[in-house]
Amino acid sequence: MDEKRSYGRYSLWFPVTIDLQSRRVWAVCKDVSASGILISSSGQLEVGDVVTVSFRVSPEAAEKRLTGRIVRVEPPDDNPRAVWVHRMAIEFLEPDAALQSLFADTSSRPPPPL
Repeated sequence: MDEKRSYGRYSLWFPVTIDLQSRRVWAVCKDVSASGILISSSGQLEVGDVVTVSFRVSPEAAEKRLTGRIVRVEPPDDNPRAVWVHRMAIEFLEPDAALQSLFADTSSRPPPPL
């Protein structure tokens, strides 16, 4: 399979807030790059939804707010102990290349090779 990503992905865990026009969903980052984020959330969203993603990668970091679109929704986790059962991929409408250095500085391991 050919890798088509323009930015390296980082396995980072941090809280994320997803805002739609009508509601707010709490989530946790699973992995992230300058062009998108994979989250596990408390509520399900739909493919095509345009959302505002807000997060801090560390307590010292400034809050980041990016607009994105839900591009993938995976089936809910059927584990009865799972709290964040909805897993979704969000593509940022405008990638922010400056985020790559922030993720690299915060991550304890490098991204997989492109």
